[in-house]
Amino acid sequence: MAFIEEIKKYDVAYYGGGKNATAYPYRAIIGLRRADGSLIGGAYFHRDAATMPNTDEQTSSGYVWCHYAWENFSQIMDLLRNEKPAFVRYVAGGWHLASITTSIEPVGEGEHP
Repeated sequence: MAFIEEIKKYDVAYYGGGKNATAYPYRAIIGLRRADGSLIGGAYFHRDAATMPNTDEQTSSGYVWCHYAWENFSQIMDLLRNEKPAFVRYVAGGWHLASITTSIEPVGEGEHP
């Protein structure tokens, strides 16, 4: 079973904390939101691969957890800044895999002046 919903807004929490932050697993979290500001899910960027779970998750309330390595932060930010529409997708069953995706686009679309 798959779930998909368009992301209309987002917010970013980029954590500091110095050496004290090593016990906190996330370097950043991007809140993925509907037009009214309510949360669809979050993109969690782990400081260390050891803290990443084996799968993504969708809770019973519908919230989608997308887990990424810290190194993927700039790519996800680029996608959210520059692509429209963008969606949160979650595939359950044997996959338990979340993604941030775009719609089909024409080849060579590029930026328009």
